[in-house]
Amino acid sequence: MKRFRKLSKRIESFANGRSFFLLALLMFLLGYLMLSPISPSEELMGLAGGRNVPDTQFLRTADIFYQQLADYGNYGRQLYLTRVSPVDIFIPPAQMLFLSVAITLLLPAFSSPEKNWQLINLLPLPAMIGDYLENWSIIVLISTYPTRLEALATAAMIFTAIKFIFSIANLLLIFVGLILKSIKIIRRPV
Repeated sequence: MKRFRKLSKRIESFANGRSFFLLALLMFLLGYLMLSPISPSEELMGLAGGRNVPDTQFLRTADIFYQQLADYGNYGRQLYLTRVSPVDIFIPPAQMLFLSVAITLLLPAFSSPEKNWQLINLLPLPAMIGDYLENWSIIVLISTYPTRLEALATAAMIFTAIKFIFSIANLLLIFVGLILKSIKIIRRPV
């Protein structure tokens, strides 16, 4: 628990408008690399009959995943490993820091040491861990294709679900923070 408190405090000391802006810019650039015309995502979707890359599929079975790998063919699988996976190394920590800083800035009252909620800015951590486990699993599954590793394919789906559930929870928390900040501004005496 001491390590989590230390990490939370470190994020709190790092959180300011400048770091938020720089992290937002970094997230935009990484998103552009993943979703823009220079990204292989469109090409991979075309190879897989319109299905998005596995990282973006909330619920998928091992059969659906392996059908997608078959549809990718050798070219698509290599494209995923050489163009999607390298960028996806940087997204989880960048997203975790971006969300943690946003939560810290929007909900400062929750991060004080005397509050039970002081670790709320670490809520993005499970999403980051889930994302890294998902990425690692997908890389192993693609690298060992056509051998089917059913348990790992199922685990990868669970890791994707964890990533999405915690990411959505973080966005909801930020939305609540925006509402509370707006109310505070509106109620401020003139």
